[in-house]
Amino acid sequence: MPLTASTLLPILMLAFAGVLAMPALLAFGRSWKAKEDLERRLERKDQKPARAEVRNESRIGRAVIGLANKATPSNEEAVSQVRAKLLLAGYTSPTSVGRYYIARIACVVVPQILLLLALPYLGDVSKQTLLFVSIGLLIAGILAPDAIVSRKAAARQQQCSAGFPDMMDLMVACVEAGLSLDASVQRVGEELELRHPIIAMHMKTLSLELRAGKARKNAWRAFADRMCIEEASSLATMLRQAEEMGTSLGQTLRVFSADMRKRRILMAEEKAMALPAKLTLPLILFVFPVLLGVLITPAVIKLQGAL
Repeated sequence: MPLTASTLLPILMLAFAGVLAMPALLAFGRSWKAKEDLERRLERKDQKPARAEVRNESRIGRAVIGLANKATPSNEEAVSQVRAKLLLAGYTSPTSVGRYYIARIACVVVPQILLLLALPYLGDVSKQTLLFVSIGLLIAGILAPDAIVSRKAAARQQQCSAGFPDMMDLMVACVEAGLSLDASVQRVGEELELRHPIIAMHMKTLSLELRAGKARKNAWRAFADRMCIEEASSLATMLRQAEEMGTSLGQTLRVFSADMRKRRILMAEEKAMALPAKLTLPLILFVFPVLLGVLITPAVIKLQGAL
């Protein structure tokens, strides 16, 4: 039976999607094999799974977690970069990296399969249009996971930056009331739980690290890295310098808090000053044509009547 254009196009689209998904599938297979070899070397005969954990997990949940673990690549550097990006976006689960790679593969393969299944119902659509739709879905599937994670990370950083002056005010109040810096961190984390839950979560993690015996400068540096904003980095540097030089912690925090308030006011003024420039293009595109039509329409009507 000779191949026609209507039967050849789905085959070409499926082959094109398979070729583009081949690197991800190969990485999935290599990581699967590497993890199986590692588990085989570390396996012990007397090791038995805990019944309570097996009872609490559903069959679908175990399957998803196992697939996520298999999908994680064996390259530790790439895994560390992806894990850092996901932590900034708020994905703190141990299997978040594997689920991220599963989502990337699914976003590439699933839309192409759905498009192939919908071809019998798209008989009136031209072949070029279907090809462009397939390429568009492929590009969107490649870019969508990174775009979603980056957007969520940027939103969390914006929320942290907006609530940082409030955190500093509470820190100053706690330190000047007689609490130590470690106790102030714990108290501020409890107070900010409703208003700024993201900052409260970072403060609780910092408090746990300090209580576990981690060095104060290292704990504050890790806190700044988790928040990934300039204000947190400046606070970590300021606290380290204050500890090394023996300056007053309350006075240092008060000066830093005032600086944060001034910075927030300056940022608001900057946005207000940029507003007229941003409104210029909408005014030209939407308001000016309407105003021009209102002014010219009577003259055009009179001119048509005269002619």
